[in-house]
Order: sequence, then C-alpha cells, then structure tokens
Amino acid sequence: MSRFFDETQKAQQRAPQVAEGGRVDVVSVIDAIKQSDTLALEPPEVADVSAGDRQEIERARTATEAEKPVRGPIKITKDDNPLRAQAMEAYGSLRTRVMKLKASKGFRSLMLTSSVPAEGKTWTSLNLAISCAKLHGLRVLLVDGDLRSRGLTRLLGIPDGPGLSDFLGGKATAEKSILPTENDNLFVLGAGSLNGQPSDLFASPLWVEFMGGAIKTYGIVIVDAPPVQGLSDAELISAGCDGILVVVRASSTLREMAKKSVSRLDRKKLIGIVFNGQQSSLDRDSYYGYASGNSDGYGKDNGSR
Repeated sequence: MSRFFDETQKAQQRAPQVAEGGRVDVVSVIDAIKQSDTLALEPPEVADVSAGDRQEIERARTATEAEKPVRGPIKITKDDNPLRAQAMEAYGSLRTRVMKLKASKGFRSLMLTSSVPAEGKTWTSLNLAISCAKLHGLRVLLVDGDLRSRGLTRLLGIPDGPGLSDFLGGKATAEKSILPTENDNLFVLGAGSLNGQPSDLFASPLWVEFMGGAIKTYGIVIVDAPPVQGLSDAELISAGCDGILVVVRASSTLREMAKKSVSRLDRKKLIGIVFNGQQSSLDRDSYYGYASGNSDGYGKDNGSR
C-alpha cells in the first residue's frame, strides 16, 4: 500500500510535550488544536486537567471543527428524464466493454482525453464512473486531471480545498484530498488550487506513485485528462494510467485532428474511441457514447458500433 494512502495518523508528531508530574499545558493544547486537523492529545493521555480546562479544550476543538468547510459527500445529480435514461443505457454499454477489456488486459486505471475542448470527455468520464460504481463491490475513484479548466470540479460543485494539484505540489495528502460521494462506491479527487505548471506537476514522480497507490485502494481509477492538442499534460498523465480512451464528437471532430492526437499517445495503451454526441431517436442533441472493442487507430476500429 502506498504511503499516500496510509490512513494511520501520526498525531504525536504535532502534540505538545506533557510536563513533569503529568501536568498538561492547556494553552499549548488549545493552540495545537487550532493549528491541526486532529486533537493533539487524546483524552487518556491528559493525565491531570481540571474540569474547567477540559471544557475550554472541548470548546476550542468544537469551534475549530465548525470553521472547516463542508467537503463531502459530493452529490451526484439524478433525474428521470428519458433522454438521460437512454444516455445512461449507452454508458452502461460502454462500461460493459471497458470491464471486458479490464478483465482481459488487467488494467486498473483509465484516462479519457480528446483532441480539443468541448468534445464531451468530462461528461463521459463522469457518467462512466457512475455506471462503474453501480457494480457490486467495485470502488471507483474519479480524478479531475484537467487542472487548467477544472471542468469536473466545476461540474460536481466540489468545494474549495485540497485536490490533485495540492497533492502533487506536496501541500496535501491524498487522504485529505479525496472526497466521498453520495454513492458509497464512488470517490472523487478534484483539481484543487493550482500550485505551479500542470505539466511540471504531472512530470513529477509523485503522479505515477499516486496512481500506483490508488489502484491498490480502488477497483478502477478514471482520470478526466485535458485535450491532447496544444498541451503536453495528457501525454504525461498517460504515464500513470494503464489504458486510454479518446472521446471524439460525432460530426464535429476533424478526422486529421483526431489522427494527429492519437499519434501523440501511447498506442499500446489505447483501448478504444468513444463517439460522443451520436444522434438518438428521442432528441438530435442528446449525447450517446460507444466504445470500440479493439481500436487500430482512428477510423480503423474493430468492433465499434
């Protein structure tokens, strides 16, 4: 298990020393509470504190907890719109193909990208994660790897606080950055506050180490990555992922643009292409996704519908 996913807290490193005779410096304890996310000394270790001092310590801890922003669980919007129901059925089909490839190739992490913005990769990442989380016993981690646009973070309304960029910048732990959702099997990691250039952050060994730890904790990790064109982020992110899905917007993405994007990615990791924005029988503008079973490159897939 990666050290970044070790939930064991080392509170004693931040705890004030107990004075001789078992007396506790109450002021130091209160100061430690205000500066830390955990109580500096657990009650059994407080050997000789008066009732009044105990009340003061408890008031300080309560006040500190009240000041913390609410960071979860993140709500996932659901509705009974027939268009969404039809779309989720298509994402269920995409999930089935992904799970088959996962079983055959043994990959545990998947990156979704596109050639340019506005091709639907963030919606596809989210809905694929929701669909996967419906499988019994499969814990899913959804990561906002698009640190520049923060599309997934904004879509889910993830509150301010530590996220992926904070972790990669050494300013937060993974435990404090990953948030639960209202679905017990689905967890999200927001973009966080930008700490340096995204390309530099993803070039850090911490990214690959993070993904190595994540796949030991979650059944599958889905990363919403930036578009390929004009940026190096997606190529760097793919180094920590087992598989790559490229989202292509039907009747929008230029063939040559898509071929150029695919050529910049590791072809050994490319597992398929998702055609987004397919015309449905209910509405011309609804999104509809498919995945190729075994892609030889854009326009040459074996098994796409």
